Amino acid sequence: MALLVGLGLAYLVLGIVIVTTSDASPRTLLLPVASVVLGGLVAGGLALRMPSARFLGFVVAALLGLLHAFLLLAGAVLGFKLFSALLAIGYIYTWVLLNSGPMRRYLLGDAA
Repeated sequence: MALLVGLGLAYLVLGIVIVTTSDASPRTLLLPVASVVLGGLVAGGLALRMPSARFLGFVVAALLGLLHAFLLLAGAVLGFKLFSALLAIGYIYTWVLLNSGPMRRYLLGDAA
C-alpha cells in the first residue's frame, strides 16, 4: 500500500511549496506530515500482515479523502483544486484496494 505513503508525500510537497512561496506558517506542514506518518503506519502494518492495519487504513483513507474533498470545495486557486481532487480520488481508490479480495486473501489467508 505504497499509495497511502505516496499520497501523503505528494501532499507534503504541496505544503512545502505553499510555505516556501508565501507567508504561510510552518504549522501548515502539520497535517501533511501527519498524513505521511499515518500512511506509513498503515503500510507497515499491511506489510507485516496485520489485519487490524486494514481497518486503520479504512479510517485514514476516509478521513483524508474527506479532508481533500473539503479542500477541493474551499480552494480558490485552480491548481490547488486539481491537486486536492487528485488526492481525494487517490484516497477513494485506496479504500477500494483495501476492500479488494486480493488484499483480504493476503492478510487473512484461507480464512478470507
